[in-house]
Amino acid sequence: MKPAPPLGIFGGTFDPIHNGHIYPVMEGAEKANIRKVALMPCYIPSHKNPAAASSEDRLKMVELVCADHVLFYPDSRDIDRGKPTFSVDSLTEIRTAKPNTPLCFFIGTDSLKNLMTWHKWPTLFELCHFVVCERKAESVKTLKNHADNSLKQYVPQLQALLKTRQTFNPMDLHNSLAGRIYVANTQTLTVSSSKIRQLLTNNQSVANFLPPKILDYIQQHNLYQTSADFC
Repeated sequence: MKPAPPLGIFGGTFDPIHNGHIYPVMEGAEKANIRKVALMPCYIPSHKNPAAASSEDRLKMVELVCADHVLFYPDSRDIDRGKPTFSVDSLTEIRTAKPNTPLCFFIGTDSLKNLMTWHKWPTLFELCHFVVCERKAESVKTLKNHADNSLKQYVPQLQALLKTRQTFNPMDLHNSLAGRIYVANTQTLTVSSSKIRQLLTNNQSVANFLPPKILDYIQQHNLYQTSADFC
């Protein structure tokens, strides 16, 4: 049986969701000919500090982005679970619900570098492909140079993984259900949620980093700072 069209999945804290999340994934999806991407905000990520905004606010901001971009739709399963979660849990659920659909999990090069530290990471390749959106001008060809000291031990294993699983043909993501790594070589948007939160706390402009609807929502709900008097 021929697989169904692939489904993209992009998870994150989204605290707040910003242009650095949105546009590289849009570009990566276009390069890989993926027509739908689920935006999946985490409840409380297992690898980060608790989010600054509530789960409800972060989900609402994701929904606002989805309303403006036909590519995206919101997936609240991590938040609905109401407890710390791992990527493998959600991917297992989606795979069970969509047994004939290739699943394409979007990550950045920074996440690729620490993939070996993820919970049950080998199982992920039984569940999904990875679409890597390059960030901060990094390249999978120079992982050793960019890896933090704590991650350098994983570089040989990761290089071996790329040798066996990396594909340069995005159609491979369509013709099998899981197991490949595709580097999308997307644009670089050097902005982070933590930097945006810091700017908001200091009442500095973040208009260049956020969709207008997200900035409006933050202002209306007075998120990340004590005064809503910023632009």
